[in-house]
Formats: sequence, structure tokens, C-alpha cells
Amino acid sequence: MDCEEARFGLYALLDDELEVSKNLEILSHLEGCPTCHRELELDMRVKSLVQAQLAAPAPSPELWNRIVRRIDQEAEVARRPSGGVAKWWPTAAALRMVWGAPAIVLVLSFSLWILHAGQVPSPFVEELVQEHRGSVTRKRGPVDLPATDPAEIVRHFRAEVPPSSPVPLLAQEGARLVGGSLCHVGEAKGLRFTYEVGLGRIVSLFQMPRPTRALPFWPRLGPRYIAQSQGPGVLVWGDARFLYGLVGELPQEDLQRLASRMKGI
Repeated sequence: MDCEEARFGLYALLDDELEVSKNLEILSHLEGCPTCHRELELDMRVKSLVQAQLAAPAPSPELWNRIVRRIDQEAEVARRPSGGVAKWWPTAAALRMVWGAPAIVLVLSFSLWILHAGQVPSPFVEELVQEHRGSVTRKRGPVDLPATDPAEIVRHFRAEVPPSSPVPLLAQEGARLVGGSLCHVGEAKGLRFTYEVGLGRIVSLFQMPRPTRALPFWPRLGPRYIAQSQGPGVLVWGDARFLYGLVGELPQEDLQRLASRMKGI
């Protein structure tokens, strides 16, 4: 087993989702690989921090809306944050009077999310996540059209979504296309290609034609990663004609690896 395969399975190892044989293979690799062992220790610390945060009292919807509005206001002034989390302390101090320590934890976590992404999160991203979650949990299955060829999916929905050339393809070894669906993100329609990437994990690859008129919730051009502390990871990028998104319950490095090996874009 090489380092790439071992790291791909670390989260499943921590969640005890692997078969016994696979579990032993990864553990054997970790014993002889200090680099992967450090990755495991880091993942364990991150998981502990997330669990500790989830154990904190949940804020009310009204407080959450105030937090989001305040962060959006500050992020509008500094679209690309720099200089660490110091700039978010005024927000934390203001909310401490209302909610106490849990509010500070929540604000700093959300701020770190924005700093890590280098961009402000948008409703576009949230709708991608909801579309992905809905496809995974619906009773009739994650796809409207079962298919193993992405070109077949594009042809099937060409009356609804303008066909692209070339067609996007997830070329990661072990990734299997199971089908596609028409999806709606805000006022726009696009395609969702659904892949299995091992251990039953589902990854959604979105291709959304850029609207003819400006929509305020659409992100700007350029690759960026947006890590969500509670939910799937999201990778969003675009070109002159389309916006693309990868959504899945995978670590950041795995999503980036999948995107780097995509063909046809």
C-alpha cells in the first residue's frame, strides 16, 4: 500500500468504517511511514476539536443570523483576509456580551473557515451542498439517469442544459460514474455527475453554465477551496462558460487530488 492510498483511508479508519483486512493494511503502512503517521495524528486532533465544538450549546437562529451578517460586513471590507484571526476579535468581543464563550468559539471557527478559503462563502456553495445531500439521501437513488458515460448524460439533458465540449470526467483511479441528474442552484440549471470513490462514498461533480445576467450569489472566477466544519467539503472553480464544483465527505487534500486529475475541462 502506498502513501496516497493510505491517506485516502485515514478518515474511514478513524470512523471504524473499514473492513478488517483494509484496516490492517493501513495500520501496517503507518508503522513504517512517519509521514502518514503524522497525518493520522493531525486527523485525530482535528476530529477531537470538531467533536468538542459540536458538543457546545447550539446558538439560536437569531444569533447565527447576526453572526453571519456581521462577518459578511467585515469580509466585504477585506475580501481576502490576511494577518491571522486578529481582525475577528472585535466580532468575538461584541458577541461575548450576548452569548459568552460558545459564541467566540463559533465566530473564530467560522473566521478560520473564511481565512482558509481565501474567499467569502456564498449561497451558491450552500446550495451545492444541499443539492449533494439531497441526492445522497433521497429514496429513489442519487441519480435521475444511471450511466457510466458522462457524454450520455450531457446528451440526455441537452434540451435543458447547453452541452459542453469537452465533457468533464473524474479520472481518479477507483472513481466510478454511476449517473447524472439535472440540478437547480438558485435560478440556474446545470448537471450533477455522481461518482462512487470507494467504501460507498459519493462525490458530486457539478457543472453549471454561467448565467447571462449577473447573479449576486455566484462566486467569482478562480479556484478556491471552502472547508465546512459540519458537512461535506467543497471545491469550486470556473472558466468563462461554466462553474464547477466538487462536493463530498472527503478531506481537503482528497478533493484537491480528485480535481487535479479531472479530464475534459
